Amino acid sequence: MNDLRLMESFVAVYKYRSFRTAAESLGVSQSSVTKRVQMLEEQLGLRLFNRTTRAVEPTDLARQLIPSAEDTTQTHATFQKEARLLAEGELGAIRVGAIALAAETTVVRGLALLTESHPNLSIEVIVGSSDTFHDLVTGGVDVVVADEANFESSPHAHALRKQHLHREQLVYVHRPEHPAATTHDPDMLFGYPLAIPSRYFTENRLFETLATRTDPPIHPRYKLNSLSACLNLAASSNAVALAPRSLIQRTRQTPQSAPLCIAELDTGIEVSIVMLTLARHTPTPGIRAFAAAMIRALRVS
Repeated sequence: MNDLRLMESFVAVYKYRSFRTAAESLGVSQSSVTKRVQMLEEQLGLRLFNRTTRAVEPTDLARQLIPSAEDTTQTHATFQKEARLLAEGELGAIRVGAIALAAETTVVRGLALLTESHPNLSIEVIVGSSDTFHDLVTGGVDVVVADEANFESSPHAHALRKQHLHREQLVYVHRPEHPAATTHDPDMLFGYPLAIPSRYFTENRLFETLATRTDPPIHPRYKLNSLSACLNLAASSNAVALAPRSLIQRTRQTPQSAPLCIAELDTGIEVSIVMLTLARHTPTPGIRAFAAAMIRALRVS
């Protein structure tokens, strides 16, 4: 009997607390599941379940063994999936959870390279989750690109693998003819309306940091849902917008983009962007391709 089938039966019975339901989930007979669990118990010399006519309860020893058993079955399932996709010349699909700041900078740069290197890889980028780290742990997404500070304070940090990508500086931007274009005086610059992409601050509490570093504290007059709205407003008025430096530097190289200048006044804010995957799982080929594309994009930017 294949040891993996014994392990799968153990995991299924543990999950459902029922030999009948476990058998249905595996697509085999109840007697087969019962036999497999008994064989595993004989091999291990351990009792895994206490059985009664009404219930199936795992023993304390089973509770200690189940994490390793789940890892084993998950690793095998991942291996088979990857082998099938590679044999078909595909990398499948991945779901990326990202904070807005990362989605508009790091992630989109990586996607630009993937369109050429892996055009068959399907990617869904999910922005604005209330807890993207929880989404990763529970399988809602496959990889997360986020703020390192938020990650370190997450209760899920111990279960995740971290890879540093880069540090993104936030800057103030305005149109070239802005009356405060060359000032280092915050009172003069913030005499004009400040527009911020609200999702940056909802996700990362960045505005709290920004406000505490200015005297007197600054307060945005406009909180807009998208960064592009903030930039369009700054390009067409005397409003000042907050934006990632790397994005502004790239848009300034594009002739059709709205002209914007980086203000002389430093925000003092840098965000450390990291990529996160599940520590107990080996990243799939799709995730590895996604990560490699982001790193390549950052090196050439």
